[in-house]
Amino acid sequence: MAGSGSEYGKAAGAARQFYFRNRTLLLSIVFSILGVVTGAATALAILSGASLRGAALIVVGALLAGVVAFLHVRHLALAFLVAAAPLPGLAWAAPLSADARFGAVPMLGYAFAYGIAVMLAHDVVVKALDNGKIGKPFKQAALSIVVSAVLAFFWFWRSAGGGGALQAMFDILFSAVSALLLMPVGTSLLHFDEAFVARANRAREHRRRFLEKAAMTAVPRWGLSIAGIALIFVALAWFGAQPALLHIQPAKAVIAGSVGLVFAISYVAYGGWREGLAATVAATLVCLVALWAQFAVARVGLHADVGLPPLAALALFLVFCGLQRAQAHRLLGDDPAIARLRAVEDLGGAQVFAVLGGIAALLPAVAFHAAAVSYSVALLFAAAAAVGFAPALVSATEVLLPRRHSVEELYRRL
Repeated sequence: MAGSGSEYGKAAGAARQFYFRNRTLLLSIVFSILGVVTGAATALAILSGASLRGAALIVVGALLAGVVAFLHVRHLALAFLVAAAPLPGLAWAAPLSADARFGAVPMLGYAFAYGIAVMLAHDVVVKALDNGKIGKPFKQAALSIVVSAVLAFFWFWRSAGGGGALQAMFDILFSAVSALLLMPVGTSLLHFDEAFVARANRAREHRRRFLEKAAMTAVPRWGLSIAGIALIFVALAWFGAQPALLHIQPAKAVIAGSVGLVFAISYVAYGGWREGLAATVAATLVCLVALWAQFAVARVGLHADVGLPPLAALALFLVFCGLQRAQAHRLLGDDPAIARLRAVEDLGGAQVFAVLGGIAALLPAVAFHAAAVSYSVALLFAAAAAVGFAPALVSATEVLLPRRHSVEELYRRL
């Protein structure tokens, strides 16, 4: 085993050396291929009758999201990369769904991929500031895409005529792949000077004051209170979303299967039923709030129900990032409550800015699609779920049903 690990390390080192020696040539090839594919997809979308107004709204929204990204990373080129990384993916998806026009749904696909790009940029910034590591969210993105694809297929294949479900799935998948490909390649070309380090450190210190308060969800009494608030919101949103649910008319088996899928994936991937429950409640809350707000704003007249898969994808992605970070701290020996507290401090700012950028991307669509307002409200709850509700639910369940500790953990505490 040691020999195989050593060989793997040598192979990885050789690959890195080859990349740095031929970086210009390799990146030129990659960008050329991506450019050709994006250009061809854009041309096909135009020939297929894709909406030019929709494309313009996405571009303007990306510019606004870039401003939000700059407030987070404090690096102009990196902020531009974060805002631009999902766009080729939307162009790739356009020819596959050009006949399906469902309002602001592509903007939600962009918001999901933008959230991925923000998390990747956050990892880059942490490395540049103190040589730390948050970790690249490939696993979290993959799990979120799988769940949202299943939701899109089983919930909306018949009610949206198939086209809206396909559009949601393609927008989510291709925009996410675009962000996951372009961010690592683009960030390898960036330079971080001392002025950037000073700006980013000042911004991090300002945010830390807010995050220290948000991290109090790991404290049992605060966790119980905030978990209770989350459950009250779920109950209110359930009753408020009833007219919209009657419009969609999902089968009870589909509802139960969707909830069970989210719970099972979260349970297996992040260490226990408490984490599975927290992710399930967070995703359910965001979807119900979206339906409630959609009925109040647009009276379910714009097929906005197909916006649920990308909303669920973004909410789950942000919650999964927090659960993954808390799990990493637990594996290093932290108490579960301390691990959650540190996870909020590590990622809370990035999670909030990921949502704010998604809302900024939706702003240009508000004038043309009333559903964009309901999506924005749901995105706010996605941020609250990731930073507050999900950690609080795990804390509350630990108080009500304490974890069992192994002998090694007990001795480590002593």
